[in-house]
Amino acid sequence: KNLRKNYPITIYFTLLIIIIFFINKISKPFLEQSKFEKRQIPDFIEKVYGKENFKDYKKVLQEQGMPFRYEKFVEFVEQERLGDFTIVSSMGNRCNENDNSKCFLPNGGKDEIWIFGGSTVFGYGVKNNETISAYLEKILNNEFNVINFGTAFYWSTQERILLNNLLTKYEKPSKIIIINGINEFAKFYKYDETAISQRIRDNINKSSKSRLLDYFYERINRLNFVKLINQKLFKKENKKQKLINNDEIDQTVNLYLKNQKIIRGISKEFEINLTQILQPAPIYEDSYASSNIPEDFKWYSSKDLNYQKVKAGYKKYLSKISDDVLDLSKFKITEPMYIDGVHYSPQFNFKIAEKISKIILE
Repeated sequence: KNLRKNYPITIYFTLLIIIIFFINKISKPFLEQSKFEKRQIPDFIEKVYGKENFKDYKKVLQEQGMPFRYEKFVEFVEQERLGDFTIVSSMGNRCNENDNSKCFLPNGGKDEIWIFGGSTVFGYGVKNNETISAYLEKILNNEFNVINFGTAFYWSTQERILLNNLLTKYEKPSKIIIINGINEFAKFYKYDETAISQRIRDNINKSSKSRLLDYFYERINRLNFVKLINQKLFKKENKKQKLINNDEIDQTVNLYLKNQKIIRGISKEFEINLTQILQPAPIYEDSYASSNIPEDFKWYSSKDLNYQKVKAGYKKYLSKISDDVLDLSKFKITEPMYIDGVHYSPQFNFKIAEKISKIILE
């Protein structure tokens, strides 16, 4: 009573915090899990990777759930980290071994291959030694250091800029491999921007007061009971089907073709062997036939806007594709190909690496 009498505001504020805490805890089980969250649950990991591999791949997924770090010109790169199965250097390239003592920074030169791409090239969902670059290095009998510059959300413009930056810092490599396609079209942002361009632009234009308000707004929206309210009240609105913008698809295809042409010009000027690849995409009815992924991860839905964009984009791009580009869009194997909606299994990475090695060894 004395506390309530002498410090009423403090008492009521403390009670409010305690009530919010318990409401937040109670709300958690009622939330719909995102696909990212579902990947962390035991049932998903056991189904996709096998029960015997549960501990390893649980750690893989934990190690890869990290924010990006800023990098000049390209806006962001993979965060440097030293995990058991995910090792990324200060330059943003991923190691090809699960042993940091066997990891290399880029250096350039005739014994080096640089490989660029998005999260499939980085190897989301697989270990260091199960990526395309790791398998390629082994298939080539370790005659080359294959440097993996794959970064989540990267597409051809960022890859082109990153290549330019690297060539100003290091000696040219023997070969360059660029694997992309899906990220060209599966965008939730403008076709000619990166995944964080809008955030950077907003941050520059905001006052200190606005940034502080945004900080608190973001924290409030992360609360479980706030998420639950949003899901229940705005669920129908969020699930409205959106249609693709054909003009934007045309612009994206043209930009993709120009970026590839510029990269060919750079490689010719620097006398670097170049392999450009249109990556396999799960846009066909049998894309998941051999994969052990839950049904709600499969991507062949006409209601999924990104699926529509990639399917329409690939169709238009394939009608204009250069003869210099290796088309792996329909490449399939009988073993599991995907470990979620778009990311490749270790077996698929190995087969893609085999395909690339044949071109390099010709």
